[in-house]
Amino acid sequence: MVKMLLRMFLPAAVLLTAAGCGQPKEAPVISWIGGYASVMAGDSVIYRCQASDPNMEQLSYFWSQEGGRLGWDWSDSVRWFAPESSGEGKIRVTVTNEDGLTASDSLSLAVRAETAGVLDWDAAVKAGEFAAWPVAIRAGYKLYGTCGSDTGNIFLMVLDDSSFTRWVAGGSVSPLLRRAPYSTNDTFSVRTGADGLYHIVMDNTGGSGDYNYRLDVWKAGP
Repeated sequence: MVKMLLRMFLPAAVLLTAAGCGQPKEAPVISWIGGYASVMAGDSVIYRCQASDPNMEQLSYFWSQEGGRLGWDWSDSVRWFAPESSGEGKIRVTVTNEDGLTASDSLSLAVRAETAGVLDWDAAVKAGEFAAWPVAIRAGYKLYGTCGSDTGNIFLMVLDDSSFTRWVAGGSVSPLLRRAPYSTNDTFSVRTGADGLYHIVMDNTGGSGDYNYRLDVWKAGP
């Protein structure tokens, strides 16, 4: 009789044991983070995370960063605003499913210095006069380019804001750069100071004639 009862209840016991040992839940899987790995300083880029869940559960996304700042979070996508100067950054994402299981990944970013054309000028400056432009360069930028004159000695100057005001009024100043080109295709390079604004001037105030001058200026950010 005992043996018969064991045979009757054995299948049910095995069934209960199997039901109590379900498959363990799996964490989400991140396939990639999409977006530019090299960004110009001051620019912004959208990054997107491609992730899936083996358990077919809903996923949530948490973004963080080193350097710059985040904005415009669209769950699996985010916009990153690069800092104003060159260097390195990193963007991270953590993906979580409904069971609280997580997966994380990151993307290293290179922030390039901002480069932009400032002036492309080819004209004459009359004797006793100067040429200046309504372009003020922020502090910390590198100015570089080519300059040249084939008719006379005319000077390229870079002045900070207060020096420019004094110089225009006839005062004496010490320019950040004062350069008479040695050829029709001379090169120059100068970095502005730590603060303030800077001006580019073509000085022919001491010239005896109208001198032609060609100037091509670029700037690179810090």
